[in-house]
Amino acid sequence: MARIITVIIFGGFGLFMLYMGVTQLAQQRRNLAHAEPIDAVVLKSEVFASTSADTDPRLLRSTSTTTYRADITFRYAMSGHTYESDRVYPSIIVQTFASHGKAAAVTKAFPVGATVRAFADRTHPERAFLLKESGNGPVVFIVLGLLLPPIAWIVGKYI
Repeated sequence: MARIITVIIFGGFGLFMLYMGVTQLAQQRRNLAHAEPIDAVVLKSEVFASTSADTDPRLLRSTSTTTYRADITFRYAMSGHTYESDRVYPSIIVQTFASHGKAAAVTKAFPVGATVRAFADRTHPERAFLLKESGNGPVVFIVLGLLLPPIAWIVGKYI
C-alpha cells in the first residue's frame, strides 16, 4: 500500500513537472521565435534573496541555503496598450543564482528609470521579457518529471 501511495504522490508531482517543463519549453521557443524589440521603462530593479532553513535532528544543527534572483519590473506599450512585466527571461520559470553578485550583474543592466530594450510577441503582448536567451529551467523540469515516477516506484518498494 505504501508503494502505491508513494507512486501516486511522487508520480503525480513528476507528471506535473513534466507538463510544466514541456509547456514552458514550447512557450520559450515561441516567445523567442516571435520576439519583437520594444522600448520599456524599468520600474523596479533589485536583488531578491530567499533563504530556506533545514534542520537535521540527527546532527543537532540547522543549515540554511540562500538563493538570489534578479527582481525587475518594467512598463512598455504595444498595440496601443500599456503593460507591465517582471519576466527577465522568455519563460515563467525564474532563474536563481547562488551568489548575490551574479544576480546583481543582471540587475545592473536594468537600472530604475532607464529606457531599455525588451522583447514581446504581438499575439501575447503581456508576456514581454528582457533577455532574449533561452534558459535551462524547462529542460530541468522535463528531466525531473521523467525521473520522479520511476524513482518513486523504486523507493516505494523499500517503504
